[in-house]
Amino acid sequence: MVGKGEKGMGTRVSAKTGTSIVAAVLMAASLTASAHAAVFCVKASGKISPQVAKRLGCGSNVYTTIGAAVGAASAQDTIYVLSGRYFEMVTIPSSLFGLQLIGEDPRNTVIDATGKANGFFDQAAEVNIEHFTVENAEHEGILVEGPPADCTGTPANCTPSLTVPQIGLVRIEDNWVEGNDKALDTSTTPPTCPTVGNVDAAPFFEQEDCGEGIHLDGVVDSTVEKNRVMNNAGGVLLTDETNSNRNNLVIDNEVKNNAPDCGITLASHPPNGSRANIGVASFGVYNDTVMTNLSEGNGAAGTGVFAPTPGTASYGHSILGNRLIGNTNPGVVVHSHAPEQKISHIGIYGNFIKGNGAEPSVDSGSDGPASPTGIEIYADPAASAVTGVDIATNTIRNETNDVWVGAPGWSNCSVDTTPCYVVMANLNEFPSRSVGVANTGSTNDVFVDATDNFWGCAKGPAGAPACATFTGNVEGVPFLSKSPGPPYPP
Repeated sequence: MVGKGEKGMGTRVSAKTGTSIVAAVLMAASLTASAHAAVFCVKASGKISPQVAKRLGCGSNVYTTIGAAVGAASAQDTIYVLSGRYFEMVTIPSSLFGLQLIGEDPRNTVIDATGKANGFFDQAAEVNIEHFTVENAEHEGILVEGPPADCTGTPANCTPSLTVPQIGLVRIEDNWVEGNDKALDTSTTPPTCPTVGNVDAAPFFEQEDCGEGIHLDGVVDSTVEKNRVMNNAGGVLLTDETNSNRNNLVIDNEVKNNAPDCGITLASHPPNGSRANIGVASFGVYNDTVMTNLSEGNGAAGTGVFAPTPGTASYGHSILGNRLIGNTNPGVVVHSHAPEQKISHIGIYGNFIKGNGAEPSVDSGSDGPASPTGIEIYADPAASAVTGVDIATNTIRNETNDVWVGAPGWSNCSVDTTPCYVVMANLNEFPSRSVGVANTGSTNDVFVDATDNFWGCAKGPAGAPACATFTGNVEGVPFLSKSPGPPYPP
């Protein structure tokens, strides 16, 4: 194994990126490297040839563990990890901003975090984590998180930490994040993530998923790209327990078979994820983009946007160009669960959505879609309205309800602002014999503008037995007489 890894050094080509490993190292290092930046090498045996050490630029800076190399590094340094299995949790303190961690080969450079909370725990800005397999952590495979928020008083007044700057410009790319969230106990209803060994229980709002495979908490302007996130409790999670979560990009990932939770989740939680802070204004999850991912076979939604308690806010997101296939719940789920929360301005564009499931029991009730559904926009009967949702240019296949809106009995609009729960659904392609749009909300309060869609045949909604239909307070005329063309082949 050592000889194989060293022989190919500098010439091996990544199948995913088409660039040499050394080129990837140098490119990543050049992003933030200063004139004094150093390069460190890690090999489990502690031995690499002098030629390889010289070529990579690490000289005698060779370590047997990644943690030891991190301990020796300074801000903006590069750590190159050769193929091998590393039984550790790699913690990157906030002082090591700009650190580059590059594995030799994403399938053969393995972080085995058995018995540890995480594989990588990043507390620093501008960090790159690329080309690793991360597996067997009790909680998240990769967690990026700042210090807890400062909460004082009763009720709490919470602010982000004043001593550590917010984490931003992190890049997590071309990793295999598999088989993490080992602490999840699925024998309970709902599942829980209790204390296991030396690893503390997950915070209250992560009890059902142990934080999922990749988790950005209170992070800005960062990218999760070209990762394979498979067989964890959930896939990619963006939350705001420690600070706002905004302007992040989740792109070109393969997120598959993560259960029991969602593939990609944008969820706002109370500060520090604490039950004691329910009702305190969250820092907000907003302006994030979920783009051109495959989210398939996950245990809940393909992509979910959630605001579960008063004061939480998840808004301004773009969900576009994804393939959302065969998930247990609908392909896209947007949930408003409480008064005094904010779910608004969600753009759902150009996705291919096929063969997803139902969600009849929402928020311990039985008022969600009882049949397979492509896109679900839900507000609990006591919740604030969902506003500014725009559903356009999606292609939907093999669903009973293509778009499901409302919640039976939802009627919270004031008399002078009805309808206040308005969803736009235009330029979509619905298959024949489906319910193109099902509006289950109050006629006076919930409205769907479903004009200019293709309803599976030239005669428009319910124009012939083969056409798609709509139910509830929906405007379906005018309509398209032919398919606008799918963004992806069916």
